[in-house]
Amino acid sequence: MSRLPQEIIVDILAYLPAKSLIRFKCVCRSWRSFISDPQFAKLHLKRAYEDENINRQRLLVATDPLYSVDFEAASDGDNGNTLVKLPYPNAESHNDSFAVGLFLGSCDGMVCILNEVDNVVLWNPSTRESKKLPGPSFSLHKDFSTGLGYDSSTDDYKMVIASTATPTGSDQIMVEVFTLKTNTWRTVQGSLSGITLGGRYEGVFWNGALLWLGKQEGGAAYDLDVIVPFDIEEEKFMEAVPLPNHFYTAFLSISGNCLCVFGRLQPSGSYFEAWLASEYGVKTSWKRLFSVPVDKLYLDCYSTEMWLTKKGEVLVDNHGCPGKLTLYHPVEDARKLLEVENDGDPVYDSAIYTESLVSLC
Repeated sequence: MSRLPQEIIVDILAYLPAKSLIRFKCVCRSWRSFISDPQFAKLHLKRAYEDENINRQRLLVATDPLYSVDFEAASDGDNGNTLVKLPYPNAESHNDSFAVGLFLGSCDGMVCILNEVDNVVLWNPSTRESKKLPGPSFSLHKDFSTGLGYDSSTDDYKMVIASTATPTGSDQIMVEVFTLKTNTWRTVQGSLSGITLGGRYEGVFWNGALLWLGKQEGGAAYDLDVIVPFDIEEEKFMEAVPLPNHFYTAFLSISGNCLCVFGRLQPSGSYFEAWLASEYGVKTSWKRLFSVPVDKLYLDCYSTEMWLTKKGEVLVDNHGCPGKLTLYHPVEDARKLLEVENDGDPVYDSAIYTESLVSLC
């Protein structure tokens, strides 16, 4: 290996998992130097997003103990590598650990957390690096839509919190933006005309925007019928995009480079649909993947997260069924239960993250 040019060594190592690379920092000083380089972290992350043969997406489950779930490994039948216990992130002092309360967003391997003592913490589960953030000006116990995104124009990460309530007769909405480089929150003016954000949601970051679910005025009380994008660079709401159907409950997620929406059509509806979009804002780009009976997915009132595996299976986090995750194959009508230990609150949160070397500094 010492005879290979460094650029070839770097190119090879960029394909390896973050856990291996962290260990390889001990090989020699030069390896430690380039593995710690932010440009290498960007290359490593780019490979994860662009190469379909690389599997670095994980489900972080806020049970007690904390679990990282490799749902692609579960889909492939690799049970030995499916579940990994993680230590809880440390508080700012790095002396006391804490349990996770809510996930507020994830982006490029970093996860933003509201912990059990109401601290907002940014954490990279792969590197174990954590940072306590200053709190926003308003309480996160109210209904807010949240999300974490990357601003490529400034090479900075931003945490966004938007109120789901607007004053009567007004289209103004309260929005606060945290930037990692300045370590400060700012209030920005937001405007949503004729649209209401659909309750407490963790937004997904896709193509430069945070995406939340919303409903248009005049529709049925339970309808979620639009996607509400917030441009991370411009720090403003963009034009809402219609969902492919009107949903009573719906969830957004990212599968590869595509946007997924899973939705139940009405309160008493017996079917659940999944749709995929490869281009944001193009109505005709929606493609229905499947429609299955609700009872096939074991859905209940606490089920709030769904994802699609590369094989087309659906991962459902049944929050109301303690310790249970379900992989369901809609074509084969087959399911697999993944059991995780949970000695904490039976109703827990979860979030998708990508294993990365991105630093919080």
